[in-house]
Amino acid sequence: MRFKQILKKSSLICSLNAKLKTDRTLRSYYELNGFYKIEAKKKAIVYREENVADFVKQRLKQRNIEFEPEAKGKLRIFWVGANYAQDSSGIIQGLRKFGEVILFEGRPGKYEQIWPKGSDFKIARKENSRQLIAQSDRTLKRGPIHIVIGQMWPHVMDPQALQTIRNKGLVVVNIAMDDRHVFKGRKVNGVLSGTSGLIPAIDLACTAAKECCLWYHVEGCPSIYLPEASDPEFFKPSSNPKLYDVCFVGANYGIRTDIVKAIEKQGIKVTCFGRGWPNGFIETKKIPELFAQSRIVLGVGTIGHCKDFYALKMRDFDGPMSGSLYLTHHNPDLEELFIVGKEIETYTTSEECAAKVRYYIDHPSVAEAIGRSGRARAEKEHTWGHRFEKILKVIGF
Repeated sequence: MRFKQILKKSSLICSLNAKLKTDRTLRSYYELNGFYKIEAKKKAIVYREENVADFVKQRLKQRNIEFEPEAKGKLRIFWVGANYAQDSSGIIQGLRKFGEVILFEGRPGKYEQIWPKGSDFKIARKENSRQLIAQSDRTLKRGPIHIVIGQMWPHVMDPQALQTIRNKGLVVVNIAMDDRHVFKGRKVNGVLSGTSGLIPAIDLACTAAKECCLWYHVEGCPSIYLPEASDPEFFKPSSNPKLYDVCFVGANYGIRTDIVKAIEKQGIKVTCFGRGWPNGFIETKKIPELFAQSRIVLGVGTIGHCKDFYALKMRDFDGPMSGSLYLTHHNPDLEELFIVGKEIETYTTSEECAAKVRYYIDHPSVAEAIGRSGRARAEKEHTWGHRFEKILKVIGF
C-alpha cells in the first residue's frame, strides 16, 4: 500500500496509468458496440422500444404470469438496493408513490446488498443470495409481491437466486446505470461482474445508455432506456441566500482536478466534497442544501479517466432539480433530456468550463433563469416517479 501511495505522487506514472485505463475502457466499449451491431444485423434484430412491452408480455405468458392493472399505490414492490445514501435521496421515495416498498436487507436490519471491503466477494454473494430467497419467502407469506426491482450485479447477487424467486412467479427487473463500461465487467472470483451476467435471470433490463438496449436485445433480454432521475421534494430551490459560487460533489480523480484548477484560476472558489478533496465526504442529507445555495452546480460527465467518453450521472438530474444553474460536460445524451443553454449549460474543455463559470458568475440573472428552467424540466419529466411509472407500464401494471 505504501509503495502504491509513492507511485501516486509521480505525475508521469499517474499520466501513464490514466492513459492505459482510458485506452482499455474505450477499446472494450467500441469492441462490444461493434460486436452487437454485427450480431443484430446477422440475426435481423431491430430494437424498437415501443415493442418491448409486447416482448415482456410474451415472455411472462410463457411462465403463466399475467397481470391485471393495479391502482397506483396498491402495489407491493420488493426493492434490492445497492447504496442507502444514493437510494434514500429519491429512489425509495419514487417507489413509494406506487405502493408498499419492501427493502432488501443483506443482513437483518442492514439495508442494501453486502459489499465486502476486500476483493473476496464469495461470502457476500452467498449471503446476499440466501437473504434474497429467505426475505422474499417471508414477504410472500404476508401477501403478494407484484415486482422485484433492484440495482444488482452477478458477483454480489447470484443469478441462480434470482432464478429461484422467479420460479415462484415473481417478476425481476434490474436497473443498470453504468453499462457503457461495466456491461461485461472484470472477473471477480471467476464471475464476470458486469450486468450482462444477470440476463438469464431477469425479465426486464433498464439501462442508462440508449445503445445498450440493443446489446440486451441481442442477448434475448427485453430492455428499456431508463436515465437516472431526481426527487423534487429532496432537491429543490431554497429561499436562503447563495453561499457558494460553484460546488462539486464527487471523488477527486481523472480530469476533475484540472477542471477545478481552471475555474479557480479565474479567481472563483469551487467548494468540493468527496474522496480525495480537502473537505472530504458530505452527508447525503446535506447535498440538496449545498446545491440550492450554490450559484453553479458543477458536473463532470466523463467515465473514469477518459476526457471525451461520457455517461449520465445522478447529478445530471439532481443539479437541475435544485433550481441552480447546472454546468457539466457536453454529453450528447443530455441534449435529449434538457435544452442546452436554456435549461442546463455544458462545456467540452476545462478552459471552456472556466470561461462559462466566469460569464455566469458575472451575469447572475441569466444563470438564475437557466436554473429555474432546468428545475421546471426536471420536475416535469425527470423524477424517479416518472422512471418507475415507465417500468411498471412496460411490465403490464
